[in-house]
Amino acid sequence: MPTRALETGVDAGTDLFTLVQGVSEAPHPDFAARAEIWREQRAGLISVAEAQRRSAAIGAVPAKPSSGAARQGRDGAPRPPIARPRHERPSPNDSRQYAQSMATTAARDDRLTPNAKAFLQVLRARCGKGRVTSITKGTAGNIMARSTRTIRRYLVDLVRFGYVELEILRSGRGMHLGLTVKLTALVAPFYEEARGLARWLAETPKAEFRPFEAVFDPSRQGVTLLSSKNQTQIISSSATLGFAVTGRFAPRERLSRGIGARVVPKA
Repeated sequence: MPTRALETGVDAGTDLFTLVQGVSEAPHPDFAARAEIWREQRAGLISVAEAQRRSAAIGAVPAKPSSGAARQGRDGAPRPPIARPRHERPSPNDSRQYAQSMATTAARDDRLTPNAKAFLQVLRARCGKGRVTSITKGTAGNIMARSTRTIRRYLVDLVRFGYVELEILRSGRGMHLGLTVKLTALVAPFYEEARGLARWLAETPKAEFRPFEAVFDPSRQGVTLLSSKNQTQIISSSATLGFAVTGRFAPRERLSRGIGARVVPKA
């Protein structure tokens, strides 16, 4: 190349890539890429360290993408983590929490997703014997092993179809502390509502309600039979003798009468 430069009359500062253009054989793609990188460095667009890094990366064997690089798309945007298979996921933590009685209306509602129905059961368990509980989306996400955006979708569906009512829980200074979740009548069993219980009784008029059926005499209506369990035989010696023993010496007289003692007359 120096010989060619002297023969053509060009100075030593001539770009080598322009000299290679005159050769009939095309340069290697890696050489052309490196030449372009160093041309940018000479123009002041990149530093020497950056040019060396890019030049060393050309033609190198690509390494396996790391976990962080695998989560980035083509445009550099982060991707969500790859979900583990269902059979490989960890089992839930031990808990003594249990749900009270609830209606099966939500379980039979095709408008809700299966996870939204399971989240409603968790809310019912958190309410205990009442219908109101306080929770945050972060806490709910940890319980259900879901993100806060997924918990938000569950709550939106439950509110839309009338299963829960939400209210923002605020502190004394007005800061948002979480959500107050109130279960509606669609979640509670029918017998907790007076209207539902009355409707059930009206639909079944033939239901017999006889709490004293075991003590009624079938032949004699309205007469209660005597039982050895609720009747005790009380034998009173005072009632047999026809008088009541009272006074200061009453206990001594009852004792002497019980042992059959006789009164000895005085001389």
